[in-house]
Amino acid sequence: MAKNERTAEEAAAKAARKAEKASKKAGKQVVTAKSLDDNLDEHSPIQRITATLYIPLSPVVNNYPIEGVCAEHFSPLYLQYYPPFDGVVLSYENVRLSENPEEGLREDGPSTVLARSINEYGVEFVWVTADFLVFRPAPNTYLKAEVNLQNESILGLLYLNYFTVSIPKENLPEDWKWDGSQWVDAQGEVVKEAVCKVVDFEPSGEGSISITGTLVGL
Repeated sequence: MAKNERTAEEAAAKAARKAEKASKKAGKQVVTAKSLDDNLDEHSPIQRITATLYIPLSPVVNNYPIEGVCAEHFSPLYLQYYPPFDGVVLSYENVRLSENPEEGLREDGPSTVLARSINEYGVEFVWVTADFLVFRPAPNTYLKAEVNLQNESILGLLYLNYFTVSIPKENLPEDWKWDGSQWVDAQGEVVKEAVCKVVDFEPSGEGSISITGTLVGL
């Protein structure tokens, strides 16, 4: 390799290290589009879980127990924050009954299940297992959402056209500017969509959740 070629490569490598160091010093991280896509895939807030619950069964649905469980217990959970799952239930499937939790985890569960009746209670109790799709925006998960609300102190995002994410001003990049009516990025372009990292979330009443995110340090 010629001397001038080595010198050019060394200069380029030195410049790259200098840029990375300056970026980290400013509290930012150089991120490529590919790495953001990887983070969106690897840190998805949507999870599939299998859960077994001990549920009371009303006598009126004894002839149709699975339909009764779905109508009385599972369907009301749609788009509701459910504390045992620490997330919002999006859907469920593969509901099956069992006499103990271990049987419910087997795909070839029992064809006949006996519910338990306790003293004078009018309901029976049975173990029910199902597969749930849950939205669980734990800290450090990534969301790609559209801007739906903004003012000088906050940027509001909408994820899946339903869940709202609040980005406080201090969690926006330093080179973003408020032009009096909307936020613009470092290139002066209006921000319509953004990838954010979840800082935290908490139940906010009526089965919904409040999500706080950041656009710094992605």
